[in-house]
Amino acid sequence: MKQEQLSRRGFLKGAGLGALAVSGMSAGLLGGCAPQPNGNASKDQGDGDDALAETGEPLHIGDAQANGELTWLPTEPADPTNIEEELTADVVIVGCGTAGTCAARAAAEEGASVIVVEKADHTAVCRSGQWAVIGGETNKRWERGVGQANYVDPDEVVEAVMTECQYYPNRALLSKWAYNNGEVFDWFIAAKPDLFISERSTDPLPAVESENDCSIWVRYYPLPEGFDLSKERVKEFQSSVSFNPSQQPVLAANWQKAEEAGAVCYTSHFAEKLIKEDNRVTGVFVRNAETGAYKKIMANNGVLLAGGDISNNPEMNAYYAPDLVLNGIQNMWSDMDAEGNFTNTGDCQKMGVWAGGKLQQKAAPMVHYMGAMSTIGAAPYLSLTLTGKRFTNEDISALQFQSAAERIPGKAFYTIFDAKWPEQLQAFQPRFASTNYVVDTPTPENLLINDVHPYVTRDAIEQACQAEGPFSIIKGETIDELLSKLENLTDTATARASIERYNELAHNGKDLDFGKPANRMFPIENGPFYAFQGGMNVNLVTLMGLVGDEECHVFNENDEIIPGLYVAGNAQGERFSVNYIPTMSGMSHSLAMYYGYVAGKNMAAGI
Repeated sequence: MKQEQLSRRGFLKGAGLGALAVSGMSAGLLGGCAPQPNGNASKDQGDGDDALAETGEPLHIGDAQANGELTWLPTEPADPTNIEEELTADVVIVGCGTAGTCAARAAAEEGASVIVVEKADHTAVCRSGQWAVIGGETNKRWERGVGQANYVDPDEVVEAVMTECQYYPNRALLSKWAYNNGEVFDWFIAAKPDLFISERSTDPLPAVESENDCSIWVRYYPLPEGFDLSKERVKEFQSSVSFNPSQQPVLAANWQKAEEAGAVCYTSHFAEKLIKEDNRVTGVFVRNAETGAYKKIMANNGVLLAGGDISNNPEMNAYYAPDLVLNGIQNMWSDMDAEGNFTNTGDCQKMGVWAGGKLQQKAAPMVHYMGAMSTIGAAPYLSLTLTGKRFTNEDISALQFQSAAERIPGKAFYTIFDAKWPEQLQAFQPRFASTNYVVDTPTPENLLINDVHPYVTRDAIEQACQAEGPFSIIKGETIDELLSKLENLTDTATARASIERYNELAHNGKDLDFGKPANRMFPIENGPFYAFQGGMNVNLVTLMGLVGDEECHVFNENDEIIPGLYVAGNAQGERFSVNYIPTMSGMSHSLAMYYGYVAGKNMAAGI
């Protein structure tokens, strides 16, 4: 179906069917995006009757957006009358995820009374554990502290994010985080003093034997021999860590600290409407899932919206992120609320808009190509479409590779390499989802950090050739044998010619076709030969939130602070836009931690 022939109504209808058809991976629905601001349309854009394609049909999307019509936003509910309890605290927080937990601890440790409401049946709601960290004491053990050899320049990181996101984000918001998050990370992990911290990326980690066990794996230290970030065209800064198996034990320890300082959390409670008196937000109505009645919770200092992203709200996805729906991108988030529905459905964005808040204009879905996750990750070897044609410079970021793959037939491809892969991996840039270390000792079973092995054994590829399922690798003693085994390859002659052309370019030292750096153009000529099939990855999160300042206040449409209303975490707008780019692995988690901390401190002080 051509884009210009698809009306908004037809598109939304189709999107709903798509969500049902593609659901399943990681218990997820389709990945998605998020809300836009009220009243941000221009008269010049035309209304729904005038905004037509050349065919005279309604545009693919746009009539509702052009009119400033938020079709995903239901009518604000009336104040509930069945109030079972009235409560008051200095600080009220909606959401007990990374941002909400850090805010609760920070505020409670300042002496404020704190009430948190969470619609899941447990506290410390989170997923995975990659974490960007700049500076701080912990980073000094890897020479990443201020003034040390591996310290990354905060301004360079922020400039890279701003450039990749087309300068839509709020630079002040990013800069404050970049210069100060290291110290807050030290505070965050201090909640769990038994946390094991690796010294090198190839060090073994302790086995995970209980739900409380957790380690920090340092990402890419030391850097591969000879690597020089200054020579990279698209830079990914290496000052991140990963929690193994996830951040959950550390976040739970932070909630325990908050609770010890007096914070209280009402789980299985759904925040449904903010309370406003004059222009100030003074509380929130919260539905008790067990009784169906409501709590009226008043806030002396303010209410923090920290309820996560909107990727499990199909209406918001279809409105703001049609590409995710049209490409069949599935959603990875799997945490459920007390009523069996996903937790990240844009509740805080809705309540914020009802209260007069402004949403950022462009969403940032997080869809990154991950490669052969059980072995070599997203190593940038030759990739061919299912029709056998090369389609991109492979030496690009996981996000960029995903974008390139979305435009090819079938949105799938094969990555091909040869027996010299162990000596080639270290030549690639350390990136999100890459594997750069080859070792002789076996990898412990528990050492699968956020679905990617930090290092790979020399026999891992051969083992993967014996496996079945999505992580298997295909082997051939000759190129022709390998190509004959690629079941979805429709043109082996074209594929063979593409490999020959690639080898020619590699030997000549210049990629005239796609501009891949010569030092990463490895000819495919030493058998045996290997391949794996890649395609569309899942949506990890959709970032779109309420616009405000670096003190976590929320703005109205005139960029004026709404008194009493704060935001942090994935509900906070203008951290990323257009795409979530992997400039540093784990920036979203780090921003949620940092601005949760900032919000908690500010709310406790009445700032």
